[in-house]
Amino acid sequence: MMRLETAEGLITLNLQRGSLSLHLYGRDVLAYDRAGRLWSATLGEITYRRGLDNRVQMLQATPEGTRRRWLAREEIRRLEDELASRLRSLWRILSEGSFRWITPPPDEPTWRDTLLVLERASYMDFEALEMDAHRFAEVYAPIGILPPDQYLSLVVQATTGCPFNTCIFCGFYRTVPFRVRSPEAFEAHLKAIRDFFGDGLWMRRTIFLGSANALAIPMPRLVALLERLRRIFPVQAGREGDGFAGIYAFLDGFTGLKKTVEDYEQLRALGLRRVYIGLESGHEPLLAFLRKPATAEQMIETVRRLKAAGLQVGVIVMIGVGGDRFAKGHVEDTLAVLKAMPLGRGDLVYLSDFVEIPGTPYRAQAEALGIRPLSPAERRAQAEAIRAGLARADGKGPRVAPYALEAFLY
Repeated sequence: MMRLETAEGLITLNLQRGSLSLHLYGRDVLAYDRAGRLWSATLGEITYRRGLDNRVQMLQATPEGTRRRWLAREEIRRLEDELASRLRSLWRILSEGSFRWITPPPDEPTWRDTLLVLERASYMDFEALEMDAHRFAEVYAPIGILPPDQYLSLVVQATTGCPFNTCIFCGFYRTVPFRVRSPEAFEAHLKAIRDFFGDGLWMRRTIFLGSANALAIPMPRLVALLERLRRIFPVQAGREGDGFAGIYAFLDGFTGLKKTVEDYEQLRALGLRRVYIGLESGHEPLLAFLRKPATAEQMIETVRRLKAAGLQVGVIVMIGVGGDRFAKGHVEDTLAVLKAMPLGRGDLVYLSDFVEIPGTPYRAQAEALGIRPLSPAERRAQAEAIRAGLARADGKGPRVAPYALEAFLY
């Protein structure tokens, strides 16, 4: 942490392994990866979050909660050009020594690296970030969604698309054909990712094996892919050390049963740490309506095998899905299924407020059955009932957290 004073006021600089953050004059906070890419900017009361595709989301606190809005292209241009201009002025001041230290000066290599990242960021105006977004699109297929605790992961796409695409509420992968990369193609993909991120790579803390349901890959191919992955990107052997802090991935309960406890133990030895399962609901009639490819019992058994192998689990539940027709059974049966799963400390239960995605069959099929969507108050009550039902006096249960799809930005 470096603190200094310029003619305009106090500045705090924090250079980390993969990022640089700046606190300017007691007002604004900016964050960049070490390649100079803007990640977030808090300007007064408004925060802007930028994705690698150069979309920018604005967040503003209101009495009713956080207001989110996607910026239009010209708004993004003005924001990014203004920030780049500010950083160019700051870089000149710091490189010329026109300031005084509040904390003791850092060592020469740290200060040199700080100025280098600041200079890189100062050239990242709208046009430069647009070009960077085009490079991102050449390296990655569309990234549909990630669990909230993995928003800062390094996504590697062993697969693209979804092998099922039957769920009537999901629109993330409908236009992306499912395919599994060969070990050779996967290695080329990994090297392209490494080149794209450059010095910003270590802003990413974990590795997420994408896309949907990548752990459904048969074991011989999956092991070969993970071995290539570990050769390109080191994974920590334990809780400490160099490298990424483990591998994380989605899995569905149907194909999850095609692997044994011994298979999952082997994957854990290769760096797998947590697996996320979209339960959505424990109510079988609702699962059938949603056209989920797994039953509640299959998902319970998959979780049992994962836990027996020493892996952590994240289970995703949809709040409000199925509307009034399924509401009672959704809460009761979901709680029963979650309690049947051997979840404990280190595991997560995500409550995801159901959002109708345009272009999916959900609305038409719900209307055909006369389903009334739940009101915001009814959704809050449903979420609270599940939270309360999972509460344990000994504090050894899973952590329950919200999962807001609208907040996702990679």
